[in-house]
Amino acid sequence: MNNEKKILNSLTGLQKAAAPDFFYTLLLGRMQQEIEPKARPVFFLRPVFITGALMLVLLVNIFSIVNFNKIPQQKAGQPSTKPSTLESFAEAYNMNTASVYE
Repeated sequence: MNNEKKILNSLTGLQKAAAPDFFYTLLLGRMQQEIEPKARPVFFLRPVFITGALMLVLLVNIFSIVNFNKIPQQKAGQPSTKPSTLESFAEAYNMNTASVYE
């Protein structure tokens, strides 16, 4: 019986637990934040917009490749029978202007 009295005496100093001020209000606020739906992603991040943008880029690339192949290629240069000299080099690159030193 001695042990039972010690146990009962140890419980005499107990007090009811008290919550901090505004605990219930803070708890309700946190619970409502979890319930609210998340913000929707920006329009540019939606799969429909991304798919459309990629298709547009693909179409522009295909169009440019098709049109690039239609452009006639300039002739790289015709071989000449003249020997390579400084004058022929200047003529090929339109450098036949008069010199300031002449």
